[in-house]
Amino acid sequence: MKKIIEYDSLYESMMKCKKGVSWKPSVKSFVLNSEENILRIHRQLEEGTWKNGKPKPVLITYPKRREALSIPFKDRIYQRSINDNALYPQMSKGFIYANCACQTGKGTDFARKLIKKYLWNYYCNYGCTGWVVQIDIHGYYLNMRHKDVEEQIYWNTDDDTADRASGILREQYAGETGYNPGSQMVQIAGIALLNPVDHFVKEQLHAKYYIRYMDDFWMLLPTKEQAEKAYIETVRRIRSYGLEINEKKSHVTPLEEGFAFLGFDYHMTKTGKVIMTLNSKSTKHERKTLVRMVHKSQRGKLPPEKVDEHHNSWKNNAAKGNAHKMIERTDKYLKKLRKGEEHESKKNDSDTCGSGRGRKPQSNRRTAETDH
Repeated sequence: MKKIIEYDSLYESMMKCKKGVSWKPSVKSFVLNSEENILRIHRQLEEGTWKNGKPKPVLITYPKRREALSIPFKDRIYQRSINDNALYPQMSKGFIYANCACQTGKGTDFARKLIKKYLWNYYCNYGCTGWVVQIDIHGYYLNMRHKDVEEQIYWNTDDDTADRASGILREQYAGETGYNPGSQMVQIAGIALLNPVDHFVKEQLHAKYYIRYMDDFWMLLPTKEQAEKAYIETVRRIRSYGLEINEKKSHVTPLEEGFAFLGFDYHMTKTGKVIMTLNSKSTKHERKTLVRMVHKSQRGKLPPEKVDEHHNSWKNNAAKGNAHKMIERTDKYLKKLRKGEEHESKKNDSDTCGSGRGRKPQSNRRTAETDH
């Protein structure tokens, strides 16, 4: 598709790619001469002289430790143009509505709202008794087979788009299995690879209440027999892609016990009300982070505003659920940390003043002894 390599498409991609990273020297340098650089990329792609840059490995420590790739800025521009103008529009046409990750108008908030909608609809039809099926894949990206991803790309897109996308993925990731986060194409691969499993669950298992967020599966069924069958059949399909299930996070549980999904705990009352509270792990992590940040602020290594900025961001996320009291407790915890900081500061000032008063008599005593 010519639209991918058009000057306007590449320029628009650059404007999107620079968001949040415009402070980086490499990005500043590129954007400063953007017209010339974009024109160079356009000519290279048109003449067939374009060469993909070499990505650098980077380490991500939160929310979990994993390796990722840092893609050169010019490559990100080209890849973004492929994604926005061809790959994503064509691939997403075949997705089910409840495929919630990394798509326009979708994301974690969309998935959480959909779960609450499903729970209320289920209550109206079946009451508050049911069975929740949850499946999590162990090391999803690291165990994705390249041939399976390319098969989905070639099946759902035109030849030109498929050749461009698959060619980039082959150059960036050697071997037969595994992708590291960092490229938008990898995100597309993540939501597209198991699309046939989504259709199997909806069309053959007839699971009306079903959601997939990347490698997290959730479904709600009226009977234990239906839930266990859905679990076994879905796991079998997933394993056909060479993927393994995370046994600790994959199970069939009664709806009455509640469940955790995307960082929140869900419980449904006997009247059908859905209670959504932030997972306790998130609260513990936030408290540890606040301790670390306040200590840095105390040493003058971090502005106090940064602590407030981080905490407000956490509160905005927590407020999406029923977390009013928990937010209040965490606010009090932060105030307590800062009071301790003020107390420590006053103590240090007092010690400094006291030690200053102690030194003066010593100096006078030495002078008197010398005069004597």
